[in-house]
Amino acid sequence: MVHGTGSFGGGGGGGGGGFSGSVGFSTTIFAHNHYSRSRGHGEECDCSWICVCLFCRGQSFKVRIFGLWVWLVAIVITSSLITLFHVNKSQTVEATVTDMRKVPMSPSKTFCNAVSLSSSRSSFTAFLVDGDPIADSQDSRTDIFTKKTAIAYNNYEYWGFYLLKNSLIEISACPDTSLDFAIVRGKEDFENFKNGDCTYSCTVFRKTTYCNRHSEPEKYHYKVTQEDEHYLFFSNRFIQPFPTYLEVNITLVRYLYDLNNYVSKCSNSQTFSKCTLEFPSLHSHPSIVLNVTSSSNLEGDAEIEVECVSRKWVYVMIFFILPLVLGGLGTILIIRKYRKKPEHTATSTASSSPFSTLPSIQEDRGTTESRTRTSSGYGAVTSPPNYETATENPPSYEDAMKK
Repeated sequence: MVHGTGSFGGGGGGGGGGFSGSVGFSTTIFAHNHYSRSRGHGEECDCSWICVCLFCRGQSFKVRIFGLWVWLVAIVITSSLITLFHVNKSQTVEATVTDMRKVPMSPSKTFCNAVSLSSSRSSFTAFLVDGDPIADSQDSRTDIFTKKTAIAYNNYEYWGFYLLKNSLIEISACPDTSLDFAIVRGKEDFENFKNGDCTYSCTVFRKTTYCNRHSEPEKYHYKVTQEDEHYLFFSNRFIQPFPTYLEVNITLVRYLYDLNNYVSKCSNSQTFSKCTLEFPSLHSHPSIVLNVTSSSNLEGDAEIEVECVSRKWVYVMIFFILPLVLGGLGTILIIRKYRKKPEHTATSTASSSPFSTLPSIQEDRGTTESRTRTSSGYGAVTSPPNYETATENPPSYEDAMKK
């Protein structure tokens, strides 16, 4: 919440009280051993088990294709989750009645067709601007707030407002005992100041205020030098047996955005808490400006939810069709480059013909005799004679019996 109370030694109250404590975590780093194994013809593949290597030597084309699709799926899942939960995540904008402020993170016009804004307890008007909104130096508005409260020792109370550059803050305070008054700019310094991590370095303005029944209230002026959230802190750091009672008048001279050239706008109401800003064709990035007009909260606080209305066809194109096309092209290239073609030799060609003619015995014998003759320095050497020519034909059975 923009308004809140708390103590410097512990947690806070209201919507914006501080908190104490810490959350610890440890990170364990695992060392991944690489392995190497041979894959034919002496080639090696050196990969880590934690990933699938696409260009290792010796990998078959099937393994490369599998690795390609694994990487594509991992990239698609990671990028889609980042887009869903970071780029176009829903956000809650805190504001005070009379605030005119820009939504911190404008949704992407690539992934969002429109923006849905809702608030259950405040009324507002939202403007869509092409590019960053510009403050109008000729247009200002004066808002006055009167607050009464009691602040105990070591406690604080604050009110926050979003102010444009050159806006003016006027404070008229009358506490019955001494109080510290400080102006803190920005969310980070605001959290540090609440938690007691800084005192003077986090503030852009600081005074000790006190008045009694017979004196005039203390008055302070501060001119805003930078557009941001500004928090007005009253803190009681003086030991007293009773709380300090404070009456303060806050006067804001606000400069406003020039919204004459807005692209579109929408307004909500108490009966219909949601409105939608359509995204037409824009030349630059979209910016959303909120003008909070009323709130049912007693302190005038408002919370507005901002959500992206997704362009579904963009998600289908980027996270489904595009990966399929890239994966298909990569698969074709891997098959053409790494798939081994069958080797055709003369032996395999000859053996593949079942009806080819075999050489005759005489031709084979002549070929064998010609290959056995060799030349040397001592003359020609011939092979021994054949068995048929070296021996006579054996006798017949009758001739053998006669003998």
